[in-house]
Amino acid sequence: MKKTLVFIFTTVTFLPAQTSYNVSLYGQMNKYGINPLSNNYSEVWGWTDTVKNREYAFIGSPLGTSVVDITDQPVKEVSFLIGPTTNNGNKYHEFRTYKNYLYIGSEGTDINRNAGIQIVDLSTLPDSASFKKAYVWIDTASSKSYYTAHTVSIEKNFLYVNGGTFGGTRILDISDPLNPLQVGSYGKGNRPYVHDVYIKNDTLYAAAINKGTIDIVDLTTKRNILDTGAIGNKDKAIIRSLPVIPEGSTHQVWLSEDSRYMFVATETSGGHLHIYDISNRTNPIQIATWTSDPTKSIHNVFVKGNFLYIAYYKDGLRVLDIANPAIPIEVAFYDTYTIVDGSTNPYKGAWGAYPYYASGKVVVSDMNTGLYVFDVNEKKGGRITGVVRDAATNQVLSGVEVLVEEMGRKYTTDVAGSFLYGSAEGKHTIKFSKNGYLARVDTVSTKPAQLDTFNVTLTSGSITSVSEFKRENEIPVSFGLAQNFPNPFNPSTVIIFSIEKPSDTSLRIFDVLGKEVAVVINQFTETGSYTINFDAKQLSSGIYFYRLSSGTNTSIKKMIVAK
Repeated sequence: MKKTLVFIFTTVTFLPAQTSYNVSLYGQMNKYGINPLSNNYSEVWGWTDTVKNREYAFIGSPLGTSVVDITDQPVKEVSFLIGPTTNNGNKYHEFRTYKNYLYIGSEGTDINRNAGIQIVDLSTLPDSASFKKAYVWIDTASSKSYYTAHTVSIEKNFLYVNGGTFGGTRILDISDPLNPLQVGSYGKGNRPYVHDVYIKNDTLYAAAINKGTIDIVDLTTKRNILDTGAIGNKDKAIIRSLPVIPEGSTHQVWLSEDSRYMFVATETSGGHLHIYDISNRTNPIQIATWTSDPTKSIHNVFVKGNFLYIAYYKDGLRVLDIANPAIPIEVAFYDTYTIVDGSTNPYKGAWGAYPYYASGKVVVSDMNTGLYVFDVNEKKGGRITGVVRDAATNQVLSGVEVLVEEMGRKYTTDVAGSFLYGSAEGKHTIKFSKNGYLARVDTVSTKPAQLDTFNVTLTSGSITSVSEFKRENEIPVSFGLAQNFPNPFNPSTVIIFSIEKPSDTSLRIFDVLGKEVAVVINQFTETGSYTINFDAKQLSSGIYFYRLSSGTNTSIKKMIVAK
């Protein structure tokens, strides 16, 4: 008895978005993720003990800071530092290190849980991390105590404490790590509220999130001109306040290593990456934007050489080649947030990243699923452009879907039939499809820092029907592809093949020049014998080849269309 199942193939079914590309998982920890739909974690940072040759990650969790040794597998928590909690869901925030000390900023105010800037001695690891004290900022104008911070940053021997109830940026000299010295501030309250900063060469790049600007501020004389209260006039310090970025919410900023380019992350639904040329800091010029998904939000960005590491909330870790900042190219990613929650809330998923370990490891914090440790293949990027035309009329085809299979990225040709995409160097499988045309799959090579052209023609028509049967209790002893019959044929023919092992299987048709003209089968196939009815009414007369691939097996036969 035969079992018959009929499929109708008229369009290409695209692969779902890929979970990872050029990134492999080294380790993971989710010790405090009680409910994956809740935001359980916040920032992540890293530190290397160069004396004992150990690598550590710090991740914010509901009740404090987890210290994780990531040197070996499996990664493991070696210390936990209690901290104040808040009611806003983001219960603990950001970290930076100076020498062998860790500085922790939090939004919490509970002095019984070490509210303030926590200072921790890391030299006692791997046994434990030693909490030393909590520093509290005393305002010089009012003597008011400010415990909270939203973010912290360090450059040279200065600690920058941002946001919180103070609002602006507080600057501390930490030459004596356990006894910070107040030296000035920028902003206060909402004048402006500084969410995060980047500091380079005595210049402060302040993300004034509420007014949607990046304030570029001269820090040369920190004590005299940066305080909006008792010390001086802050306006004299501003070099430039960028015009409001269209979607606002300037959340965070980072500079290229040569300080010529600025990368701005805007945190809001649809918020994405803005890239500025700041070679003239009094006249920054936007040269590019980039988005992983226009329905989601970017969060934090970090430059490492010619690569930009992005914590992109629900799109996880994204890595761009920024060797040419005007043309950012995605070269790696790992989707840490694979939860299907039905929510439009963009503020879930990857919060932060730290790509600066000498070993090459990268750590990422996901608000819902914890700490990830990755190995990232930092391949350079290249681009492919081309035009898709009708094989018979030579007319350009708009609306053709161009799928880069390894990346799960889909593009569409414009009214001129043109497409353009970027990817990491190497070979990629590209699928072209449009209703009314036979799908085409090509292998295309992307070369580092190059723009190459790959033009394509599509043949009109569709595969009308495929019938399959498998004999019960009879298993093929070997992989095989039979000669089609009839042959020559017009317009249809029968192809029979057998599959020895369950595996991914493809049956593709090529012309005499080696160009793919049809994809008949491209799916996972169980063990059995199969019959395919192939309709070639849209193909012209001539010699063609059909190739069956299943697992490691491949077979090719010749067919003749005679009209």
